[in-house]
Amino acid sequence: MVTTIKVYEALARALAQAEVGALFGVTGDANVYLIDCFVRAHAGSFVAAANENGAALMALGYASVSGKVGFATVTHGPAVTNTLTALAEGVKAGTPMVLICGDTIYGDRQNLQNIAQRDLIVATGAGFEQLHRPETAVDDLARAIRRAQAERRPVAFNCPADLMWRPVEADLPPMLASMAKPVVVPSVEDLENAVGIIATARRPIVLAGRDAIDDASRVAMLRLAERIDAPVATTLRARSLFRDADHNLGIMGTLSTPKAVDAIMASDCILAFGAGLNFHTTSDGGFVKGKRIVQVAADAAGIGRGHAPDVGLVGSVAEAVDGIIRWLDEAEIAPSGFRGELPATGLAAYPPTTPAEGEGGPLDYVDMLPRLDAILPADRVLVTDAGRHMIRAMQYLDVESPRLYVQTASFGSIGLGLPQAIGAAVAEPRRPVVLTIGDGGFMLGGLGEFNTAVRHRTDLIVILCNDNCYGAEYAQLRDKQMDPSISRFDWPDFAPIADALGGQGVIVRSAADLDTVREAIEHRDRPLLIELKLDADRMPFW
Repeated sequence: MVTTIKVYEALARALAQAEVGALFGVTGDANVYLIDCFVRAHAGSFVAAANENGAALMALGYASVSGKVGFATVTHGPAVTNTLTALAEGVKAGTPMVLICGDTIYGDRQNLQNIAQRDLIVATGAGFEQLHRPETAVDDLARAIRRAQAERRPVAFNCPADLMWRPVEADLPPMLASMAKPVVVPSVEDLENAVGIIATARRPIVLAGRDAIDDASRVAMLRLAERIDAPVATTLRARSLFRDADHNLGIMGTLSTPKAVDAIMASDCILAFGAGLNFHTTSDGGFVKGKRIVQVAADAAGIGRGHAPDVGLVGSVAEAVDGIIRWLDEAEIAPSGFRGELPATGLAAYPPTTPAEGEGGPLDYVDMLPRLDAILPADRVLVTDAGRHMIRAMQYLDVESPRLYVQTASFGSIGLGLPQAIGAAVAEPRRPVVLTIGDGGFMLGGLGEFNTAVRHRTDLIVILCNDNCYGAEYAQLRDKQMDPSISRFDWPDFAPIADALGGQGVIVRSAADLDTVREAIEHRDRPLLIELKLDADRMPFW
C-alpha cells in the first residue's frame, strides 16, 4: 500500500530539506497549513510579518546578507498585490527570492480575492512558476528556486488552494533545489585583447562589483592590482571589500571622495570585475569617458549591462586574473607606476564634518553621523532606507565587509528599509543591525514592522531622521521658490511610539543628548529607535 501525504506537507518537507534558513510571511487560508507543517513537523523558522510587502522585503534582506535565496509566503489576492513593490525592488536589485503565494481555486470566478496573479507578478519583472499538478509540486518548487538563483531575481511559486490538500506519495525523492555552477575560463582571444589594453595603460584602476565580493575574488583582484601597480575601488554594493588595502579609492561613482575623484579622472583604464558599470558607478558616464574598459563577468548577460566595455571577459574572477597575469609576465610588461603618484592611505576618507552651530545649537545631521558612527557597534550590519538622509549615511557609516551592507533604494521607494533590516538580522544574528530611515519612510513601511522586530527580539538600532516632511519634495519645492508646506507633516514624536510598540525610543535634539544615546545603545535589550530632531532647511539633499 502506498503511503500518501498532502501537497502542503510535501512542500513543507522539501523546504526543510533545502535548509532555507527562515521563512518570512503572513498567514492566510491558502498557506497557513504549509507554514504550520514547516514549523511544527520540521522545526522550521517562521518570521511572521505585519504585512505581506514586509514579508517579501524581509526575504530580500535575508538574501542580501546571507548570499542565499530568500523565502517568503503569502496567501492569494490582496496578499499578492501587497507584495508587488517588494518584487519590483528585488528585480531591480538583482536579489534571488522565492515568493510562495496561494491562489484561488481554478474556475472560482465568484471568489472575492480572485485576480490575475500571474499578470501582476510578471509586470514587476519577477519570474513566475505554477504548481501544475500534485505529483509535480516539489519539482515545480525546485524549478522556482533554481530560477531565482540563476536569474538573480524574485520568482513567485503560485499554489492554488485546492491543490494543497491533494494526496501525493510520501516517499518522493529529495528536492533538487540547486545546481553546481561550472567554472568558466575566458576565451584566449578575449584575454589577448584585454591584455593588450592593460599593457598600454599608464594609470589603470581595478574595480570590484557585487558579483566579485567573495574571498577568492578579493585575493585575485589584489594580486592583479599589485602586479600592474593599480589602485583599487569598489561599487557601492561591494563597499568595504578593500577597506584594509593600500591605495584604496573606496567607492567609485557618485559617492566617491574628492581624492578618489581626482585619481579616477586621471586614470586611463578601468578593469571592472563583477560590476555592472551603471550610471551611478560611472557618474553618468563622466568617470569612463576617454578610458579603455575591460569588464569581467560570470556570464555573458553581465557584459555591457551598463556602460559597454572595450573588451568583455566571460569567466570567473580568479580564472581571468590568472590568465591576465600569466600573459603579462610572459610578455614582460612592466607595472604602470600609477600607485607611486598616489598616497597609500586616506584616499577613501570623506572630509571631516564641520557643524554649522555649536554644541548647544540646532542639530546638524552631517555633523551627527560621525558622532553616531563612533558610538554605534562596529560589528554592525548597515541598512539604508531611501531618502535624502541616505547619501550621507552611506558615506559616514561603514561596515566591515560588503555582505554587511543592504541598500533598499533600487526601485526608488522609501519605506522598504525596516523589513529588510529584520531579514538581515535573521541572516546575521550575531551582529546588531543599524538602519537609517526618514520619518516618511518609517510611517510608510516601518511602523508596523518595528513591532515585528520587537516580537522576534531583533537586535535592531533605528536611526530615524525626523525633519517632519518628505525631504526630497520639500527641497525641490523650496529650491524653486515655491511653498513647500504640502510636503510637511505634523508627526508625533516617534520615540514614545517605539516605547508603545514594545521597543525603546530616545529623542536627540542636540549633540548634548548623545550621552543618553550611548547609554541606550550599551544597555539595549530590545529594538532601539534613536529619533534625530532635524531642521528641514538644513538637511543636505545629496
